[in-house]
Amino acid sequence: MSAKTLWVVLFSLFAWSGFAQTTILIHQKGEYPLPQDFYLAGSFNNWNPADSNFRFENGSLTLNLPDEAVEAKITGGNWELAEAFADGSPRPNRVLDLSADSLHLYWEAWEDHEEHPPRGLHLLPESDSLFYNNAYRKIWIYLPEGYEKARRDFPVMYFQDAQNLFRGLRGSSRKWNLAQCLDSLQLPLIVVAINHGGENRIRELSAFENEEYGGGDGYEYLDFIVNQVKPYIDAHYPVKTEREYTYIGGSSLGGLISLTALEAWPEVFGGALVFSPAYWFNPEVPELVAEHGSQEPTLIYQMIGTKEGNKSGEAVQRTLKCRAILDNMHPNWQIHTKVVADGEHNEDLWREQLPKALVWFFEQAPLKKYRHAGKRP
Repeated sequence: MSAKTLWVVLFSLFAWSGFAQTTILIHQKGEYPLPQDFYLAGSFNNWNPADSNFRFENGSLTLNLPDEAVEAKITGGNWELAEAFADGSPRPNRVLDLSADSLHLYWEAWEDHEEHPPRGLHLLPESDSLFYNNAYRKIWIYLPEGYEKARRDFPVMYFQDAQNLFRGLRGSSRKWNLAQCLDSLQLPLIVVAINHGGENRIRELSAFENEEYGGGDGYEYLDFIVNQVKPYIDAHYPVKTEREYTYIGGSSLGGLISLTALEAWPEVFGGALVFSPAYWFNPEVPELVAEHGSQEPTLIYQMIGTKEGNKSGEAVQRTLKCRAILDNMHPNWQIHTKVVADGEHNEDLWREQLPKALVWFFEQAPLKKYRHAGKRP
């Protein structure tokens, strides 16, 4: 076979196999001049921020990758130089459609690694009440617009994993966009969001030790919320302190510990928002909640995606089983369980489902009545 024939065969195989050639052009947007060195890190190169095979030359980079969408981020050769919005706040991963011949990307700034909380979100000041395991824990509070003039106290929901909830906070590049969601819904709700403990997250958000992954400090973590954080919030902000107006929520292990709270502190929490719960980690939790949960009406919103879990359908089945267990023991509880077709275990799903879940709480008693009630005198 001649060299020319071999080249034609290889080119044909390359084209037939679904690979495409895409040229990416980078442009300046905003006040900052374009730096000299740019790289593209993504799912195609194990997120290497300084891969010489993906270095821009004169603002251009040609990719030969499978003809499909990929996640990517522009870097300056290390993760200290990751692309951001013009204010320096983290930019979510880009999704690049490599079926196009060319793509134009606009660079604004490098991330400045500072917190850029959205409007309405405030960091609680350091206080002895906010120390956990001998260290100050960052805790954020979202206050609805005009709350000072509302002349009434607000229901409150305690969320886990604050770093992943709000755009502008350091953490996952994907966010729930919780502040923007609350702004748009205009719900009379105060949210308290607690930063997770980094490498201690698994321990804090699980009540029992998992044989493979450890954990088991969840009750101590809930004690911190109930006996330190909540009294601070009750004393400093216009929140309704009664059980029926106090809720807790989270996703994955955050969802697991939120359901656990209904067993550990049934007299404190009147409901839970439980997204993509990691029931596999502590499978005994639903039975314990059923056994020790409050006899008073309780609100639970469960949500799970069909593409979650290691085995087909296992995560969905665990969630439905939890619903059945709780329904059997507590027929007076209001439990909504939603299964989302093709939903995956990530912030994209949780951001998409959040508005529906929050609105659901305000469609049930007593929040439905509260939402339309008059102001306090």
